[in-house]
Amino acid sequence: MELIGNPAFHDAMAYVPERAYVDSQGTNRIYDEMWTADWWWDVQGKLPAGATIAPIILSSDKTSLSIFSGDKKAWPVYLTIGNISKDVRRQVSSHATILIGYLPVSKLECFEKKTCSLAGYHLFHHAMSLLLRPLVDAGRDGKAMVCADGYLCCVHPIFAAYVADFPEQCLVACNKESRCLCCLVQSNKRGDHEENPWRSMADTLKTLRCKHRNGRSRKFDDKGLHAVYKPFWKDLPFTNIFACITPDILHQLHKGVFHDHLLQWCVSIVGEKEVDAHFQAMSRYPGILTVSQWTGTEHKEMQRVFVGLLSGTVDDHVLVVCQQHMDLSLKAMEDSLKTFHDHKHIDFNVLKIHSLQHYVSLIRALRSADSYNTDNKCDYEAIHHKSAYLAWKQLKTPLVVKSSDSVSDWGEQSGNTHSQLRGFQPHALVTVDQIHIEYKAPDFILALKQFLTSPSSCCSIVHPTESDCFDIFHSLNVMVGPSTITGHDEGMKRAQATPMIAAQGRKPECPGHFNTVFVLEDSHQCTDALVPDTYMPGVHVAWIRVIFKLPNHLGDQLHPLVYVEWFTVLHCKDPVSSLYVVNHSMHHHRPNVSIISADCIIRLCHLQARCRKHINGNWSSENVLDVASHFYINSYIDLDTFIAF
Repeated sequence: MELIGNPAFHDAMAYVPERAYVDSQGTNRIYDEMWTADWWWDVQGKLPAGATIAPIILSSDKTSLSIFSGDKKAWPVYLTIGNISKDVRRQVSSHATILIGYLPVSKLECFEKKTCSLAGYHLFHHAMSLLLRPLVDAGRDGKAMVCADGYLCCVHPIFAAYVADFPEQCLVACNKESRCLCCLVQSNKRGDHEENPWRSMADTLKTLRCKHRNGRSRKFDDKGLHAVYKPFWKDLPFTNIFACITPDILHQLHKGVFHDHLLQWCVSIVGEKEVDAHFQAMSRYPGILTVSQWTGTEHKEMQRVFVGLLSGTVDDHVLVVCQQHMDLSLKAMEDSLKTFHDHKHIDFNVLKIHSLQHYVSLIRALRSADSYNTDNKCDYEAIHHKSAYLAWKQLKTPLVVKSSDSVSDWGEQSGNTHSQLRGFQPHALVTVDQIHIEYKAPDFILALKQFLTSPSSCCSIVHPTESDCFDIFHSLNVMVGPSTITGHDEGMKRAQATPMIAAQGRKPECPGHFNTVFVLEDSHQCTDALVPDTYMPGVHVAWIRVIFKLPNHLGDQLHPLVYVEWFTVLHCKDPVSSLYVVNHSMHHHRPNVSIISADCIIRLCHLQARCRKHINGNWSSENVLDVASHFYINSYIDLDTFIAF
């Protein structure tokens, strides 16, 4: 009731299943939201006419609270519903995922060592059965609820999906970790690309009862089950627990298939040194050879730049980019997996590889897997409350939340702006000659004159000269968000314009760092070379060179000013990777430059140099923007950029 009746979700709520198609003939179906997939249609056919389904999506993750309480752990369980659009569900600030309880976490020292694990399984399922008991009658008979649209409906809350990492999924399904959660493939046959019988919930419960009654069961051993005779899902109506297990994107793809297999295959095609050279020529991302221990974050960072890295480096038939699940893309996934198995030279008897066989079926049933990810944790706020309580209980003193004070005198009264210099100290009285040489801004004075004489400038028209000095900032906070995709609240991303610092004594030389950004232009700042195209109107890519404040005699600006070099407009896409391609914008054989107000900067931009099969060995993360001619706009750097492009 708290979710389905919340009027805040009125425009993001669905109550009936739909089938969406790419084409008007209905031959290429789209699988996106949960109501576009098969599970909802199948269950809807089992309910009375007029019934409304609320697909229950559960997630849990045992979390350490060691910061506050030694070795204490919490095991929160969260609930959301598939009626709410996935874009809204993933927003922490929308509160579309709610905490419904904590599972007991105990060392169970009262049990013998050989029975301790099994006792933990029983405790988990007993606690979950108590937690989900209200779903039994409500799912079967329905319950009258006022929905977000104001109508009274007979709502059937039905358990549809469980999001967890693989060990916890095995705990939920009463499976051993060496066995597949979806089918009955034998543990020594997981490398074969063959159809196997799907696990049946009714048959599994029958096998468990037989094991409980007789003490022995060959089917019990063959299926790789744990002796949990009363699993929490046995009485939940219209539920098949083995169809509720979602792909574990973090462990199966990020840490498993991508790094352990796909990356290694691509490295063997391109060459290890060549791949590492590509990474070394990208700022903010480590080279493959320099990382000794990979985490989930680093795996995802590699994936965010991998498409641009492979584009042009491998043959076109090696790289195929798809951005939406459809019948055709799912068929391509199946064909690619079959081709892999037909041409493999060794037996991949690996569960993570075998699990790929079930991705297409799970996507068709439960929709695209982008939000069924154990790394998309929406539990920070709830865990904080639990941690704070434990800390208060331990210290017996009240907790006070402190807010930091602002330390800058500029940007305080700017209101809701995109950019701020809060907390950054300026490099005072920098000469124009220094700006020309150290910041590589030879047209600084000319661009500043054009800005000050523009119609929108509120400054008095006093022309700057070569003898003027300026306060220069090396960093600028760009306000980002709130994100409509990732769910993160608004925050700050730091854009840098730092010149090279020469070696001094034992300190080595520190290379310069100048970020590229997306700029939302005002009409008075557009030149002939920057006419917005129809696809991304008004959005351009710029390279920050100087962040500065006007001296008093030149006037006062509400926001800091930024000297930028422009790239060409966004109208050309690479046919293989679908990434936009830009190059340096030139004006009379010189870089096309402008001075803009910092509040026109809307987001940091990541550019990847476009090269062929062999990258120039002289390219590095410090000079690649200077020496390369063409660049990919990396739309995979974050989800918001991906959706925008």
